[in-house]
Amino acid sequence: MKILIITATLIEAEKLIEFLKLKKQSEYLYSSETYKTNLLITGVGIPASLFSMFTHNKIGSYDFIINCGIAGSFNDKLQICSVVNVFTDSFGDIGFTTSDGYKNVFESKFNDKFNNFFNKGLIYNTSDYPAFFRDLQKTKSVTVNIPESKSYPDTDMETMEGAAFMLVCKHFKKNFIQIRGVSNIIGKTKRQDWNFEDTINNYSKIISEFVSNFATS
Repeated sequence: MKILIITATLIEAEKLIEFLKLKKQSEYLYSSETYKTNLLITGVGIPASLFSMFTHNKIGSYDFIINCGIAGSFNDKLQICSVVNVFTDSFGDIGFTTSDGYKNVFESKFNDKFNNFFNKGLIYNTSDYPAFFRDLQKTKSVTVNIPESKSYPDTDMETMEGAAFMLVCKHFKKNFIQIRGVSNIIGKTKRQDWNFEDTINNYSKIISEFVSNFATS
């Protein structure tokens, strides 16, 4: 199995680079000499994620694509440092105001060409991702720049790139998974108490175990 791991930042990738002994190929691309695995650092946000994935000319060659990183949770029942499977995501702050209130652009007639990728504004992971990850708790996420700016009811997580990642994977008809580590509870955890180190370590261990078992050269 040939695997591509995607993170937004080097900080979110450092433990994976260490655990899998990935070698730097370019400023943003790392690869393994032991496993059929590459790691791509996209940059933060929707435009960076879309650009980096579409310009990575080998994206169509991978059997499985993993997106991972830290994220805040709206759901205070999720424990900080826990690892979850983001099963649905959406573009939460790309829309316009109508007489009926705020409307997501992907629920409008103007973007009906994207209907095959969305269900009522949501992107679902319907791909055949490996059973190894099936025990991870499934969560619903929203991709936004400022998660505190508005209310997102019935949503567990926030990301800054997740929906973009899932949209590209859907376009290329790839099996994929979006894995997030809970670094903080939005609106409740003080910034100085956000836990990046343990959160990154936890999801990196899970992904490294998977790669070492299923991506041998």
